[in-house]
Amino acid sequence: METCNTLTVLSLSMTSREIAELTGKRHDHVLRDIKTMLSQVHDLQDNPELGYQEIQGVTFEFDNHTKRLSTISLDKDHTLTLLTGYDAKARFKVIRRWQELEAAFASTLQQPSIQPDTYTLPYQPAMKVQIVELAMRSLRVSETSKIRMLAKFIESEGFNSDFLPDYVDEPLVRAITPLLKGMGHSLGSKVANTVNPALEAMGILEHLSRKSTGGKIKQFWSLTEEGLQYGRNETSPNNPRETQPLFFVNRFPELLTRLEAHLDHKILPPAQ
Repeated sequence: METCNTLTVLSLSMTSREIAELTGKRHDHVLRDIKTMLSQVHDLQDNPELGYQEIQGVTFEFDNHTKRLSTISLDKDHTLTLLTGYDAKARFKVIRRWQELEAAFASTLQQPSIQPDTYTLPYQPAMKVQIVELAMRSLRVSETSKIRMLAKFIESEGFNSDFLPDYVDEPLVRAITPLLKGMGHSLGSKVANTVNPALEAMGILEHLSRKSTGGKIKQFWSLTEEGLQYGRNETSPNNPRETQPLFFVNRFPELLTRLEAHLDHKILPPAQ
């Protein structure tokens, strides 16, 4: 039986949200730029159903709550094509990030796979990486939580994760209860029964679920795509399989105004 050493190449991607963070651009503007780029590259100018195009290297994700396009993931070729319309500083940041991604995954996937004559499943770590990436996107976790999840995966495969940063520089966040209590607001004692259900009705929070001990289903709160403008989802310190919504301190007054208006049955314009 012949054997060969095969290096599995993982198809890396970069999300529109990460591109926005690296370039300092608004996420909706990055989505617009990506659509324009794809229309030009793939001759889709006259097709409004852009999200349903089968474009290799491009993935479209839609918000479960609003059903609107929330994120576009691009492979390296499409990412670099997009960057041709951006300034040099933005291009430098994204290209450097791509180099970091490629170096990180190359260091974890350089284990040879013995391929027998008969069919076998793909290299297992590559499949696991795809599962980790899917979990990150489904839970909409913060960049810091992504690093924690990736570190746990790398360590579970017997590799050293010291090359990863400990955290990403992100805006200050706090849980909603201490935020409200710190302001002396009466809603600080009504988070479970009043605040969270109201935020769910507003499309800011949603219920997700996981299996707990004994096969029981445990529900937890998670920020929706719309809610991510007010905070981020951190992996829970009690269980990494669920998220904990944390809110940006500097944007919380705006969210509180919308929350109070909702509870008072007033109508406010959408957040800008």
